[in-house]
This record gives sequence, structure tokens and C-alpha cells, in this order.
Amino acid sequence: MRTETSRAIAVVGMHRSGTSAIARGLAALGVYLGDDFLDAQPENPTGYWEDKGIVELNERVLKALRLRWDDVERIERGRFSGWRMWRLRREAIDYLRRHFTTHALWGFKDPRTIRLLPFWRRTLGDAGVDDAYLLAIRNPASVAASLFARQQMDVETAQRLWLAHVVPFLEDLRGRPIAVVDYDLFMSDPRAQLERIARKLRIPVPESAAGEIERFASEFLNEGLRHTLFSPDEIDASTPLGRQTRDAYGLLLALAAGEREPDDAFWSQWNGSIAAGA
Repeated sequence: MRTETSRAIAVVGMHRSGTSAIARGLAALGVYLGDDFLDAQPENPTGYWEDKGIVELNERVLKALRLRWDDVERIERGRFSGWRMWRLRREAIDYLRRHFTTHALWGFKDPRTIRLLPFWRRTLGDAGVDDAYLLAIRNPASVAASLFARQQMDVETAQRLWLAHVVPFLEDLRGRPIAVVDYDLFMSDPRAQLERIARKLRIPVPESAAGEIERFASEFLNEGLRHTLFSPDEIDASTPLGRQTRDAYGLLLALAAGEREPDDAFWSQWNGSIAAGA
């Protein structure tokens, strides 16, 4: 059974956006992320910090939607209805109650989650969990470079995939506790970014966590793992698709840099200039 104060922080964001490092930082703050993670791989040698059961659930939801992780098509909200999705939600609730909700503060990370937000928001609500979100972003030029290096994905497809993950259901998080963290800013000053995450998401950080935070910042993070560093001006904006990608990232970067808040004005601009064109 869950505790009466069970809170979850979902780490969401596009693939190759630093979600693994940021999730590990969340663990340094004392957030329980599980104990059965995917194995590290050469492309991510410090580990993914993804619970195997959560990843399997997301894979099954994508399969029910007849999608792979790299499909760029938009998912219509109505596709999250029906008996198959109901059954998957019941299985997800059961899994969370067996593995996570006995913890007062816990979380999970999987880049697929941001594409499946309607599924997870309803699942967490039905499980009686108080949900919050940590949105990891990274310059889409860096994401495209990483996807090209890994699987020779061209820039246009990478931009479409980035938009397909970030844009369609982001407003589902409106009104929920959310912290937007840019990977490059995180790498530049991890201690300050962890402090900001804790403040934004109301994470009570015990004094005993100081050592773990310092080990994370000084030993776990490795600048050598960041192979590219682009400025927003280096995003290929020569097409309408590229300009939409640049503008969406710019709005989110302003949140990550503390230049604005996810208030009504932000969401009005997001829906007017970003989501409307998706």
C-alpha cells in the first residue's frame, strides 16, 4: 500500500538530452528511483537510471499505439482510451504500488514518458500519487548531432522527433510542480542546478545528502561525456520546422535559466506560437 504522502517526480525529456545524468542528480537529492535499472551501455557508460519495469511498461504502451521510440508522428489524445490502455494503466498502478509508492518521495525516468504523458498523468492520478515533473532539455543541435552519431539520423528527422516528444502534451503539466533543467547549464554548475531543482519541486534535502551531492558533482559527472556544445543560434533554422524547433527550445531555455516562469503568459505564448504549429 502507498503512503498517504506518496509523491512522484517523473524525469521527462527527449532522448539524448541528459535525462540520465539529471536523474542521477535527483537520486543524489534523496529521491528513490528504484533498484532494478537497465544496464549501462557504451553510448551511456554511467548508466541510464531507468527502472526496467517502467521501461517495459512504456514499450508496451508504444506497441499498443503501433509506434517505435523513433517514430515522429503525432499521437492523438484519443488513442490513450480503450480497453487496452485501461488494462495497461491497471498493470502500471499495480507495479507502482508494489515497487514505489511505499516510499514517501520517489521518481522514475524514461524518455518515452514525455510522449505518453496522458497515460502517465491518469495512471498517477488513479494511483493517488501527488505528481511533479522534472523536464530535461538540451539544445536540439546537440540532440541531432548525437542521433546522427548513434544511428545516422538526419537533422530534419531529429528535429521532428524532438518536437514530437516535447510539444504535443507539454501543457498537460500546466499547474503541476515542474522544474525545467537545461543539460548544458546543469553540467556547468550542477550544485546550483540541484539546489534549484530541490527548491522548485519542494524536495526536502537532509543534511546527510551533502556528501552524496558533492560526490555526484565532482566524481559522477564527467565533462568528457558531453561531446557537443552548441549555442541556440546554431540550431538549423533554415526551414519552418527548424524555426519551430529553435523557438520551442528558446522558450524552454528561458524557464531553465530562470528568466521567466511557467505562468499564464508562458503558456499563452507556447500555445500560440509553438503548439499551434505542431
